[in-house]
Amino acid sequence: MYKTTVILAIVLVAVSASCPTGDEYRAELVAAGLSTQAIDGISKIGETAYISFGKRESPSFQDAIHDVTKLFLDVEKFMKTQSEQNQKSYAAYVEKKKKELEN
Repeated sequence: MYKTTVILAIVLVAVSASCPTGDEYRAELVAAGLSTQAIDGISKIGETAYISFGKRESPSFQDAIHDVTKLFLDVEKFMKTQSEQNQKSYAAYVEKKKKELEN
């Protein structure tokens, strides 16, 4: 739970900072060493979350927190199904992002 809270906090800070475009985000994941399969899976999870949130009649802050938490739990669950190399690359990418956002 603590890990999810930290990730959620990072996301909220990241959203308020300049957000990369989809292509920039994909390029960051490629540079981090993730496979095309892993990147496509992460992108699909993000797309599903975005569409789901957009279908709400009047989304609230609580809905946003719920959906962001679900997004990260879904990505975490998905990454556990990926190769060890993808898992290591993604973990290193997340750590790098944490450090960037702390500054």
